[in-house]
Amino acid sequence: MEDQQKSELKRKVQKEGTEEIRTDEERFRDLTEMLPGMVFETDLNGNITFVNKKGAEMLGYTVEEIKGKTFWQIINSPEIKNIKTDVKNFLLRGKIYPQEFYLIRKNQTLMPVEIYGSSIKDNKGELIGFRGIILDITFRKEYENKIRYLSFHDKLTGLYNRAYFEEELQRLNHSRNLPISIIIGDVNNLKMINDTFGHQHGDQLLCSIANVLKSCFRKSDIISRWGGDEFSIILPHTSKEKGIEIIDRINKECQRKSTLTLPLSISMGIATKVSASENINSIVREAEGKMYRYKILDKQAADSVLINSLEKALQEKKYETKEYCQDFIDCVLHFGESLGLEKNQLNELKLLAAICDIGKIAVSGEIILKKGWLSEEEWEEIKRHPEIGYRIARSSPELFNIADAILYHHEFWNGNGYPHRIKGEDIPLLARIIHIVNAYQAMTHERPYRRAMTEEDAIQELRKGQGSQFDPELTEKFITMIISPTSSKN
Repeated sequence: MEDQQKSELKRKVQKEGTEEIRTDEERFRDLTEMLPGMVFETDLNGNITFVNKKGAEMLGYTVEEIKGKTFWQIINSPEIKNIKTDVKNFLLRGKIYPQEFYLIRKNQTLMPVEIYGSSIKDNKGELIGFRGIILDITFRKEYENKIRYLSFHDKLTGLYNRAYFEEELQRLNHSRNLPISIIIGDVNNLKMINDTFGHQHGDQLLCSIANVLKSCFRKSDIISRWGGDEFSIILPHTSKEKGIEIIDRINKECQRKSTLTLPLSISMGIATKVSASENINSIVREAEGKMYRYKILDKQAADSVLINSLEKALQEKKYETKEYCQDFIDCVLHFGESLGLEKNQLNELKLLAAICDIGKIAVSGEIILKKGWLSEEEWEEIKRHPEIGYRIARSSPELFNIADAILYHHEFWNGNGYPHRIKGEDIPLLARIIHIVNAYQAMTHERPYRRAMTEEDAIQELRKGQGSQFDPELTEKFITMIISPTSSKN
């Protein structure tokens, strides 16, 4: 009886132990499925004996499929020659800190992972296998790569930045790379483009220049954006003569890629280190100094190219015909001569007549050519053009003297004009002349929103604005000139 009781008690304890073990196993399985990564166990040979469902799905397998593989078949690292030995040593160390590897998905692509692992020992302390947790770190690695990229690249152009340039300058500063040429370039007319069209257009200019540079240099050359409008290039194994050829190629490519509203131009200086005793930083300073000297020489030509491009771009908007523009210039000059202006004033007046509305290049063509009345927002957009034109003129020595006249050629005698509502003789003389002639020419030529007036009706409108919109004395003299075209100077 006593033996029977002991036997039943033993069975009961075994049953409870078995149930407890089963409960622990279920709890373990549940927990492994809740984890965000792969939980695995292998034997000493790396045969996978356990993997959670989440882990199998991470690689595109079912649990049954992955259990038929060894751990060495699904793990990789391009930097490690003997991956099996390295991973075994890592797992044997049983360290808490993780190590990064790659898992091989079913489709053979690589997944960056972080492995936390340790060895498995039996009751006697004998090694029987390995276990661990594997986390997918794809997003983290992408973020790290992005940070690494941004730390050495210019966000706008995608070129290297100055920090990378300076690091590479020291790395490449070795006798085996001689001769080393340095080119420093500065984009022309960036400020004028920014002032005319806005900084987005200026950014486009910088990106276009960057693309030209990328197309003209070798992959081994280090092209970087050095500052706001400056670029710097390191050319190992490149003589000064070869560097000058590259600069000529860049200039030709800039001309080829230029458009009327985005003329590409960059002033460049070059210096070359030919002996190990020369200081590389002095070579950089020499290239920079040459660039600034060339920029001064190039400035007037670059300004003229830009102004001509903007004029042509304005004409292409078909705001006015060539015939209208020429009639306007002729009428302005005739009036200037009748007023007895000096030769230099007449030259400025002629230039002003040609480009007084240059600021309209930055105004939507739909607004300029709209048939019918402008909305309040559209009218405000039109009223920006004198200030845009002023900024263009201030950026160019060729136009500097007429900048104020461009700014104020829509001001009224009584102060109700735009953009600054100045009045009377505070308005520059040339601006007052242009304002009168512009109004007359506009009235006597057909516009998108109305038919042309007769000469008599236009003169009547001028008289209505005499002393309010227009300078009263100049208006009278202009009307006299129109009525008596053969009259001589006052």
